[in-house]
Amino acid sequence: MGEALAGALRRAFPDEVWVRGEIRNLSRGRAGMVWFDLVEPAPGADHARPPVAKVSVVLFDAARRRVNTRLQQTGGGVRMSDGTEVRIRGRVGWWAPGGRLQLQMSDIDPSFTLGRLAADRERLLRALAAEGLLDRQQALPRPLLPLRVGLVTSAGSAADHDVLDELRRSGIGFRVVRADARVQGPTAARSVAWALGAVAARDVDVVLLVRGGGATTDLAAFDSEVIARAVAALPVPVLTGIGHDVDRSVADDVAHAAYKTPTACAQAVVDEVRSVDERLAAAWLAVAATAARRLRGEADRLRSCGRHVAVATRHGLAAADRSLAVAGGRVRRSALTALARSSTTLDRSVGRLEAGARAHLRGHDHGLLAAHERLRQRAPRALASAGREVDRIAGQLRALDPARTLARGWSITRDADGALVRSPDQVAPGDELRTAVATGEITSTVTATGPVRGPAGGSAPPTTRTPTGEDG
Repeated sequence: MGEALAGALRRAFPDEVWVRGEIRNLSRGRAGMVWFDLVEPAPGADHARPPVAKVSVVLFDAARRRVNTRLQQTGGGVRMSDGTEVRIRGRVGWWAPGGRLQLQMSDIDPSFTLGRLAADRERLLRALAAEGLLDRQQALPRPLLPLRVGLVTSAGSAADHDVLDELRRSGIGFRVVRADARVQGPTAARSVAWALGAVAARDVDVVLLVRGGGATTDLAAFDSEVIARAVAALPVPVLTGIGHDVDRSVADDVAHAAYKTPTACAQAVVDEVRSVDERLAAAWLAVAATAARRLRGEADRLRSCGRHVAVATRHGLAAADRSLAVAGGRVRRSALTALARSSTTLDRSVGRLEAGARAHLRGHDHGLLAAHERLRQRAPRALASAGREVDRIAGQLRALDPARTLARGWSITRDADGALVRSPDQVAPGDELRTAVATGEITSTVTATGPVRGPAGGSAPPTTRTPTGEDG
């Protein structure tokens, strides 16, 4: 059956055929062999959907060397990798072990791939220009001091290393926010677009989108509409450094600024910061020089004013000395006159004061003698009255003395806490009581309480029992 199918295919396709499509699932094996699938992508080049058609391709070592030679002769712009659209030549055959149709590749048309890339690029640039997206990034203000840098590239790549090394060697304290992205292959466009949005959301001043050099087809992702729109939509400036000196992608055209290499892109950021530092240093030197000139001028004016003030002060002091001498003479004469008048007035006042004081003292002497006589007469009566009041209070105290009350047969009962017991309601059976009598204290225990009538018709105290068993 396998031979029959192979023969039928040879008869149907006696000559080699040219086929175009997109490379998928490329792998290399031993002996220089290469396998891949050539597919027709879903509409819109949607890689998430299954392809419309697919054929397996095998490239043997001898044919591979010829294909590589052809690619090198065209400048190395095309490299066979996943996602590259190619036009290849081969013979249709049947692979019996796999049970499927297979194309044995023998040649490639690099101009087809390059032409398609160029045409797609021009078509995309016209569409972006019509929407005003080519100028949107350029309209953003360039940050004066871009110290917070977003970096979008493949982590660990040469481009990643070059940018970080350039920023580190500058000695400037950059803060770098990195996002790892695929920069080649079918998924590169969406990966880069996601990474751009991720770093822009981290409050950065600029975003560096970089990739090392390679074939034109290796950089094809940066000609995609997805990346172009993602760059244009970013609210911070995007600086690109993609490929080598001669490479130019759609991402470069949309970005705020494009540089030849990743290193040049990082160097531009370093130069901007250093330029600001140099301008600040120059401004500071200018301010310092201006301040020094102003200080020298003010110092000269101050010295001149000081001389004028010194001369004026000496003249003023001399005039003040003369005025002071004249005023001192007037004050001295006035003071002598005032002292003479004051002495006369004081002598008169002292005489009047002495006469008045003697008369006042005589009046007070008479009053004191009269008061003394009145006190002498009233003192015996007051003392007798006070003695009687003291005797009355002493009698009351003796009548209220608790010792005399106890001696008459009364007692005072307290509970265990020392509180006076005035009512049976204050104690309960089993409580310990202490009863004070005239000659000592009795300790007893309550056996019962209640309104017991005493001999005089009143309520009796609670019934208690002494520790010896006798009623208390």
